[in-house]
Amino acid sequence: MNGATGVQELTPAVRTGCRLTVIHAMPADLWQEARRLCDDALARGSSFVAILRGADAFGDESLLVDADRQRASRFRLAGDRHNFVLGRTLVHHLVRPCGAPVPYAFSLGRHGKPFLPDAPAYNVSHSGRWLACAVSSGEPIGIDIETFARLGDYRDLLPAITHAAERRHIEQAPAEDRQALFKRCWTRKEAVLKAIGTGLSDKLQAIDVCLDHDEPVLSHPARLRLIDLPMGKEPVTAALAQAPSMPGIVMMLVLADT
Repeated sequence: MNGATGVQELTPAVRTGCRLTVIHAMPADLWQEARRLCDDALARGSSFVAILRGADAFGDESLLVDADRQRASRFRLAGDRHNFVLGRTLVHHLVRPCGAPVPYAFSLGRHGKPFLPDAPAYNVSHSGRWLACAVSSGEPIGIDIETFARLGDYRDLLPAITHAAERRHIEQAPAEDRQALFKRCWTRKEAVLKAIGTGLSDKLQAIDVCLDHDEPVLSHPARLRLIDLPMGKEPVTAALAQAPSMPGIVMMLVLADT
């Protein structure tokens, strides 16, 4: 890859199978490489996940329609504005149909979930300087990434967030593991809700994301496989919810600020 440094291929121990490319620094051909990996994954029936850190300067407002530019201008915090523009930029490069006009307008689903007409299904999540995008050929898909920078005491959130089985699993775990289990619970649960397109409007306590299983397949609220994404030593937690029939994941992790 031109301009890339420290590129490495890893194979994390997940049953679904995950081919992970880690890129240290921002290559000049990032978007072309991302689209190549995405198209290759979808052609094989796999999902594609792109996770970027510190890439906010690479958002391109010229790819936004007027309504999205106006929305971007209304964000009070610069970081939120950068994340929105970068998210739209990433989706544009990953899933915009070849030959489609630029800019290409996003549409909204019944519950306000954005999509691109005549394009693969996708979902976007951001937290701090992290941005994640998951793509599938058409099956529902949801992703969540969290730094938990403002978490506070996770125990205060257990009654509102957790299913009884989840809370029991967290509280019975060794003390040093409990916060990490809560973070896994949160990201899995939000990935599920984003996959089905209802967001956090559903009752979180009614959903059990099976913390006692590494890669569970849920039947409620939809049939989805949950996968904890490999982030190495990065201080961030990420989870993916996708159709159980999908054979694997191709994942690109770009650390643009290193």
